[in-house]
Amino acid sequence: MLRGMYALSVMALVVLCGCEGGGAKTRITAYPDWNWEAYRRLAVAPFEYPRNKPGAAEAARQATIMLEDLLAANGNFQVLDRASLKQVLTEQDLSQLADVADPSTVLPPGKLQIAQALVVGKLTEFDTQVERTELRRPVYALDRNGRIRRDRAGRPLVIREEVIPVIRHVGTAGGSVRVIDAATGKVVFSHRTPPISFDDAQRGSPPRASPQDLAIAAAREMAVDCHNHIAPIRTDVKLKSQMLIVALDYYDGEYDKVKEVPTTLDQFLVAVRQLPGECDRNRFRVALAPEGGRNIWEQEFVWTANNPLRGQSWTVPVELLRSAGGEKFVLKLYSGSDEQPLLDREFKLKPPENEKAKGGKAARGRRAKSDKESADERSANADDKDDGQQDDREEDDEEEEEEEED
Repeated sequence: MLRGMYALSVMALVVLCGCEGGGAKTRITAYPDWNWEAYRRLAVAPFEYPRNKPGAAEAARQATIMLEDLLAANGNFQVLDRASLKQVLTEQDLSQLADVADPSTVLPPGKLQIAQALVVGKLTEFDTQVERTELRRPVYALDRNGRIRRDRAGRPLVIREEVIPVIRHVGTAGGSVRVIDAATGKVVFSHRTPPISFDDAQRGSPPRASPQDLAIAAAREMAVDCHNHIAPIRTDVKLKSQMLIVALDYYDGEYDKVKEVPTTLDQFLVAVRQLPGECDRNRFRVALAPEGGRNIWEQEFVWTANNPLRGQSWTVPVELLRSAGGEKFVLKLYSGSDEQPLLDREFKLKPPENEKAKGGKAARGRRAKSDKESADERSANADDKDDGQQDDREEDDEEEEEEEED
């Protein structure tokens, strides 16, 4: 019943940005594309609606309540009550605000002093439909055991065709919202919600949800969409592992990515790029640490979507890795002040080839020396064993000679 209505409501409030590949989900704040921080005190005007559409008045009323409640629960705004608004603006004022191109002609500067901005919505589309179709299906002949009878060719025997009426109800709503500066009467933000449709169908009889019920639910969904464009909202995003990079340089629009950083270099790059658009203006932290150790380098930053391909990068001195000791390191990305990283990337500090060769030669020398000492030890043990056996034989000979003399 009311298929998809509740699912769409949840999706509008909590956006899931799933994607393929390794990564991690995090909850961030998606900020609206207007100067909302300058307008913390809001008043929500009743939605305007088409007067000739049955059910549109109720849809506008519920959309107004939905938007007002969502803005009040958002935590970033103080929403004034409707009674205070009606003391300042008449119904005619509110009706004209939804239509005129220049709201300052209706809302003179300073008239609405109780709020910093007025949110004005309009229900521009409100449609209901009842669709009737027929579902045709064959009725088969059955034997006394209830099995389908078949002809000699094995085809089921059809005795007639059953016609089942299918009734489908459809409700559609769409509209727009504007935010008007109460001090100047100028529009500071506007957004249009495309038509949203809900439907329900049933065989043989009408669905429980009427077309008007569905259109009213679509109007509430429109109010949710308006809220999500006016206010900051919490949303889930998934970050991919390739968004965190260790590189030697950046040129021709590409990072020279590496898994090993040569110790002969003076510096290298770490970068964060192509974060989802919802991450815009959110705080993150990038850090370096030896494998299994504490962070030895950290950098906080606010992500901006101005150049997502290059992202944000930092230069790190190689000496920092050399002084930490060891060869294995981890680059980490944190959300804000979280203690657990969202992403990590392992890499190594690569010694020069001559050092590797020198180290290999020394290791071979140590192994050869150890082998020689082991061989000398085995030889000495063998000599001691031979001497012991010779002494035993001499003692046996002496005892035999003493027995012969006796």
